[in-house]
Amino acid sequence: MIRFKSLLSSGLILCLTAVLQVSIVSGQPPLRLLFDDYYHKPRPEGQFGQGIARGDIELRNLSSFYSPEANAIPNGTFVISNLIADKFDTRITQQPISREMLKEADAYLLFCPIREEHGGRANLTEEDAIILDEFVTRGGILILVANSASDLESSSYDFTGLNRIGARFGVQFETVKTDTLSLPIPPNHPNFDGVSGMIFGSGTTLAVTESEGTQNTVLFESYNPKTPGPVAVVSHKGSGKVLYFGDGGTFGNAHMFRHDIGHAESVRQMLYSLLPDGPLPRYGWQEGTTLEVSVTQEQTMSGYPAHLRVFKLPMPEGTVVYSAGMREIDRAASSQSTTFESKDFASAVSLRSHTFELKIGAGDTLGNQATWHAEQGTMQTKLLPSGRIINPTLPDDPTLIQWQSHLVNELIAAPLKSYALTGEKWASPGFVALPHAQFSLSPKWIESASDYELVGESGWNGTACLLIRKVSRLDDSDWSPSDLIDDRYSALFNETNTRFLSGGLYTVAHYWISTETHLPVHTEIKMSATLWWTDPKFPGKYIGTHDNKNYENWENINLVVSFGRTLSADFKIKK
Repeated sequence: MIRFKSLLSSGLILCLTAVLQVSIVSGQPPLRLLFDDYYHKPRPEGQFGQGIARGDIELRNLSSFYSPEANAIPNGTFVISNLIADKFDTRITQQPISREMLKEADAYLLFCPIREEHGGRANLTEEDAIILDEFVTRGGILILVANSASDLESSSYDFTGLNRIGARFGVQFETVKTDTLSLPIPPNHPNFDGVSGMIFGSGTTLAVTESEGTQNTVLFESYNPKTPGPVAVVSHKGSGKVLYFGDGGTFGNAHMFRHDIGHAESVRQMLYSLLPDGPLPRYGWQEGTTLEVSVTQEQTMSGYPAHLRVFKLPMPEGTVVYSAGMREIDRAASSQSTTFESKDFASAVSLRSHTFELKIGAGDTLGNQATWHAEQGTMQTKLLPSGRIINPTLPDDPTLIQWQSHLVNELIAAPLKSYALTGEKWASPGFVALPHAQFSLSPKWIESASDYELVGESGWNGTACLLIRKVSRLDDSDWSPSDLIDDRYSALFNETNTRFLSGGLYTVAHYWISTETHLPVHTEIKMSATLWWTDPKFPGKYIGTHDNKNYENWENINLVVSFGRTLSADFKIKK
């Protein structure tokens, strides 16, 4: 039979997600993932609540320590199966492998199967391997997980059966013990984004050979010099994928709470990399392509200059101040008669633009080398398939120095999610530019997660495109007044003479990406920010009455300024 796993309530999923700092992804209906419980020891029903055997040692020896229903033991997969529930509907099956059973599955997981000689129901056969090969070739996802073993004879795990399956794809589990490893994840890894590593328990390594029609990719290798070799491999065959992983404990409940290294999110992203590609899986960077990139940015600041220190600071050449006197909405609400000059509402506007060239260099699965060109120099970077731009060199051009952060952090949508379908939403870390009262092209940037959505098809100037929307939100809790102005003027606007009361920003970016070339076509970004603060040049006033309650009050003057920013970029392929 196939037994449905009881799912967490949506509220508890969100609670766990907040604890683990893992983002929930929305999108299409989840794929059906069958979690095998047939190739294990048969167990009496009702004696293993929460994964804990209710009985003697013999009953305990029948436990399935990796079950999705085991939430009270460290190796149970209760947490991860729920953290991936938006993409994989995990169901426990107690049926042997068959073509009929797999008609009901999009993905199938064999987790440390037990040999018949050690109490398992059955060993995996060559026929099972043939059926799973067919399943993968037509588009299925297969996940094979083993654990450490000294040798085949003493191990209870069915290594022989697993390797019968692996032989169809050119991958074999080896009988070794790696010891517990920390697997670092480099920033340019094509399967991961915004995570630094995961824990690999004392598992086994993998041997990778060639197999006709199969492309094998090593995800991770052992860093133990005594047991070198791959520990995680993905095979592509036909329309499907296979993940081989050498340690079951990596998926266990206990490690999911290692938020210090982002373990849960790393495992989640590894499993999501098995999903079928969406319409925009990666950018189409091609060696030899040159893009002409025309960028325009307008920054604004609005308020009453007579009372705001920031309006007294120097602005860039070409800044225009537009004034219309006191706003009617403010005049109607004012109880004091003031002069026109002292209550002049103004908006300062700075407009700057430049055209760069982006030349795409040699590349591989980890990305392409790329060079940004301006009139007087260059900046070297690396372009990842996801759109991330990493490893920028120090530009040798003053214009590139000014625009560097925008070129690296804003102009190109990143990260793409390879599996994203129309309507997909995801959250990923990045950098957000703070407003700047002096309209610097090099403002302070704050690391923060942003929300993304693959909106769908949307043409731009006759080019068929896919549109991505990105939203970033920040409050002022981590801002300092001096973050908003140039360093040399920080004495005029700092914590001593300014105290922020509240504020924040909201930035919306839209990215049009060609459906034909998968290259960027157009970018539009809009930011709105407001800050409230107090200034000692407007000291608080004591207002009191003397009666039987002896009221005592302070009246404070709060100042406010609003910022706006728009940035647009057009990309054109140079012939």
